[in-house]
Amino acid sequence: MADIEVILTDQAPIPSSGYSQALRIGDLVVTSGYLGTHPDGSGVVKGGFEAEVRQALANIGAVLAAAGCTFADVIRVNVSLTDINRFADMDRIYREYFQPPYPTRNTIGVKELWGGAQVGFDVWAKCNATERTNSILHRSE
Repeated sequence: MADIEVILTDQAPIPSSGYSQALRIGDLVVTSGYLGTHPDGSGVVKGGFEAEVRQALANIGAVLAAAGCTFADVIRVNVSLTDINRFADMDRIYREYFQPPYPTRNTIGVKELWGGAQVGFDVWAKCNATERTNSILHRSE
């Protein structure tokens, strides 16, 4: 079986329950979902929807960096919005982080997110990173 590497950085919210920030299997990196929360765990950022989108993407960027990846390596994005009518606002900011060819994307409307957050993202990336920071290697059995 392939090695599974747990990606962990203090530049994004540290997991407080049974999940990893991201996992790497070979060249594939899959992140957990990230909200617009402060990396120190103190809750959702102030400033409204746009501030949350930017912070959520900053959290994703920090985890990608810890895995040796960038937004250019992302091949799949899942977006959760508590108000699907904010799609255009999210998309405008999203395009500041992602460039053509854009990753595949799924956007869904949800009833609520943790802590009253309005938006969440998780991504899949494919990158052959030779330099990885703050990661822990776990071998699967």
